[in-house]
Amino acid sequence: MKHLLAVLMAISVILVAGCGTPPVKVGDRAPDFTLPGIDGKDISLGSYTGKPVIINTWNVNCIECKREMPFFQEIGKQYADKGLIIISVNTLDSLSTTREFLSKNGYSFVTVLDIKQDIYKKYGCPKAADPYTFFIGTDGVVKSVKVGGFTSQKELENEVEKIVKQ
Repeated sequence: MKHLLAVLMAISVILVAGCGTPPVKVGDRAPDFTLPGIDGKDISLGSYTGKPVIINTWNVNCIECKREMPFFQEIGKQYADKGLIIISVNTLDSLSTTREFLSKNGYSFVTVLDIKQDIYKKYGCPKAADPYTFFIGTDGVVKSVKVGGFTSQKELENEVEKIVKQ
């Protein structure tokens, strides 16, 4: 029994240490990051200062991610005139796989690759799996965080309204 307890404690320490920083919470300033875009140019959150931003993590094999992506595409079009930026962060797939998936489905939001999953280190990782969505206001502050996928466009739109009406 003592051996099992020691093993469980060691695993807990490893898991907590692997998460990096504590999870970003509503009211925190969004940590800046720079990641390679699928067009070969680096993309930084800081380059969108003063705009409402959604950061959404995903990967091609994530069922929840694929279900919510059409919602993001539509919301991006719907709120483009309000300056909304969607940064789509692929956390697992190669450049060619990511490009092929986006092209096949007609998705046009800003997309970056984060195969090392640095986004989890910057934003914390209560669960190391996609999707995560962070809603950042024009002031650079996190207004809302969603762990898991959106089940409807209306659900996503309700969160977007929190960052475009400031």
